[in-house]
Amino acid sequence: MGRVFRLGILMLTALLVLAGGVFLIGEQRFMFRRTYQLQAEFPNVAGLDNGAEVRVGGIHLGTVRQISLPQGPDGELTVVMELSNSTLNIIRKDSVARIKTEGVMGSKYVEITFGSEKAPEIVNGDRIKGEPPVDFSEAALAATNQAKAAATAFTEDAEALKQNFLLRGYFKRRGYEDTSDLAKNKIARVPGETISKEFEYDAKELFDKSDDAKLKNQKALREAGKFLEEHKFRLAVVASSAETGDSAKDQVLTEARAKVVRDYLVQNFKFDDTRVKVIGLGKSAGANRVTILIYSPVSAAGPQGGPAGNQ
Repeated sequence: MGRVFRLGILMLTALLVLAGGVFLIGEQRFMFRRTYQLQAEFPNVAGLDNGAEVRVGGIHLGTVRQISLPQGPDGELTVVMELSNSTLNIIRKDSVARIKTEGVMGSKYVEITFGSEKAPEIVNGDRIKGEPPVDFSEAALAATNQAKAAATAFTEDAEALKQNFLLRGYFKRRGYEDTSDLAKNKIARVPGETISKEFEYDAKELFDKSDDAKLKNQKALREAGKFLEEHKFRLAVVASSAETGDSAKDQVLTEARAKVVRDYLVQNFKFDDTRVKVIGLGKSAGANRVTILIYSPVSAAGPQGGPAGNQ
């Protein structure tokens, strides 16, 4: 085999590899598909970058092409997205774009909801509603401050009134007969540190009824339990919030739900349970969920000389 022939083979191989790379990158960025543009406005984009994924029904079907600042301080940022034409029958004028976070690394992407059948179809360059990302720590802090005074008064009254037979029955039927247990492993607020892992659950999926703390779906918590068992962590916080109802009772209910979830994790998985804390956020608009927030070790010695993770 001559030298020129071998050189030709090498160059052909390199060109094929280069062409394959260009095709893969182009396919990832929808350069070889028929596309159209869609816009949405947000008060902030929380770290969303150009080139971020746009998903429809959880499928990567578009890319963020441009993020533009508003004309004035009272305006909103405009996110321009390029989507595959295959989404034209799914996305409608009443679809909503939401900025979400994925995985431990916290990469941002845009999720667009399906539109309704009766809503008008979209065309190239249309604008749909954008919903800003939820800052869980700020929402938790606001909910905690709002409920603090009412929760304190209710806890004191509950202990005295619980001696009444009917009220004892009220608590017992809801899975938390002794409210004094709710103070164990309780923290005053959600830490403001960076969260390394988060598990979020709809309260309706975990508990038997809207006003009790009886766990009905334990399987849903197994992934979180396995993660705590297999990874080092400095702190894990089980946070619970309610959407509607009496604020004082919801404070106790959310504390009880957080405690019940913690009890299940501690009893069924092996890890340092002293690192798992709970907080009930009480009534919080639009939030009826339980979230497990996990904070990784920050150093070998841990904060303030404490241990760094599971042993």
